[in-house]
This record gives sequence, C-alpha cells and structure tokens, in this order.
Amino acid sequence: MEERGSEQDERLRSELWEALYDLFLDEHERHLESIAELGVSPGDLKALMRLVPGDREPMRALADMWRCDASTVTWIVDRLEKQGLVERQAHEKDRRVKVVVLSRRGRQLRTQLMSRFYEPPAILSELSSGDLDTLHRLSLRLRPKTP
Repeated sequence: MEERGSEQDERLRSELWEALYDLFLDEHERHLESIAELGVSPGDLKALMRLVPGDREPMRALADMWRCDASTVTWIVDRLEKQGLVERQAHEKDRRVKVVVLSRRGRQLRTQLMSRFYEPPAILSELSSGDLDTLHRLSLRLRPKTP
C-alpha cells in the first residue's frame, strides 16, 4: 500500500508543480507586457532587478551575476546608461575598474517594477479565505532556506 501512496504523491507533486509553473509563466508574460509599456526590455529588466540600490557593482561581478560575458554586460550597461537608469563610476580603490550604480531614475523605476511584480495575480482573488490561509502557510514552507 505504501508503494501506491508514493505513486499518488508523485502524481500530486507533478500536477502541483505544473499548475504553479503555468501560473508563473502566465504572470511572467503579464510582467513583460507591463514593462514594455515603460520602455523596458526583458534584458533591461533582468539587470535592473539584480542591481541593488546603493550597491556599487564592478562590471566583472555583473557578468558573473548575470551569467554572461563582459561584452554583454557592457552592451546592457550602455543601454541602461543611455536611458539614465545607471551610472558608471570609478572604483574607489582601483580607478581602472568601473562600477555600476543605479541612478535616481533607475532606483525609482526599479521600485515601480517591484511593486508591479509583487501585485498578486487576479486568480488569487478567486480563492476562499481558508484556501488563501492554507496556501500562505504552505508557501512559507516552500521558501528557500537561507544559510
């Protein structure tokens, strides 16, 4: 009987993940449409979301963080700089190294994007209070554990 239970659990896990993944993909599409209205490309979005306000990231660190080569980082930073969203500055200890920092406009746009992204999907309004409570408790258990 235990074998059957594990098959059923595996099926439930699979169906759950498929439903969640489909929801995430739908929301991702909604976000891409939303950012297009703001003149932000998907590549710009990825960069803006990974830049932390107040942090000064060397270009090499950005290449590692964004998992791309240095020429791609230069291209992305050039685009963001032309839009007034980031600034290149000299590293405080090594002036040969360029660091990237969000500009005032970049911080504002990032805040605006974050608020849009954390707006709950409409489908959650269709859940009962009890279902929302259960989903909330379970989702907290699914969050990655920080070291």
